[in-house]
Amino acid sequence: SKKKQVQQPREGNVHSPQRPKAPPPGFVKIHVDAGIMKGRGGSAAGVCRDSNGHFLGSSALVIEGLADPTIVEAIACREGIALAEDLNVQNIVIACDSKQVVFDINKGCKGRYGAIVSKIILNSAHFHCIFVFESRAVNVEAHHLAKFSFSRGPGRHIWFGTPHDARCIPLHVDFHE
Repeated sequence: SKKKQVQQPREGNVHSPQRPKAPPPGFVKIHVDAGIMKGRGGSAAGVCRDSNGHFLGSSALVIEGLADPTIVEAIACREGIALAEDLNVQNIVIACDSKQVVFDINKGCKGRYGAIVSKIILNSAHFHCIFVFESRAVNVEAHHLAKFSFSRGPGRHIWFGTPHDARCIPLHVDFHE
C-alpha cells in the first residue's frame, strides 16, 4: 500500500536515526521520557531545545522506589513543565513517547495517576502548552538522560546551557520540517 511505501525507507535505514519534528515558530520543544531501574526506582527527564534545535536546558528527577512506567512517564511530563518554568519560556511543545499519557493529559482523564494529570493541567495553564506523542526513535536524548540520571542519585538535577554530556545531547540538532 502507499502508506507502507512511505514508511519503508525510514524503517530500512537503521543507521540513520530519525529526527524530531520542529516545534511551531516561537515555541520550544521539550522531549520527556521515563526510566526505570530495578531496585532503584524511576527517573523522569526532559531536554529542551529552541525552534532552531539549539540546546537550552535539561532536567531529571530521580524518585526512589517508584517503578511504574506509566506513572513515571506522567511525572516526566510534569518535569517538562518544571523545566519550562526554570527556563522562563512560555510557548512549549512537550513530546512524550507514551501515547496513553499524552491522551490522558489532553483529555483530562483521572485514572490511577489522576493527581499527576491534574497537576500537569493546572501548571500548564500558565503556558501556551501543547502535549504530543512522538516515538522513542526521536526521543533518544531524553531517554539517555533518564538512564544517566540514576548515577546522580535521588532528587532533581538541572543543566542550563550545557548538557551533562555533549555526546548524548549535542548542543544543536537538525529538526525534521
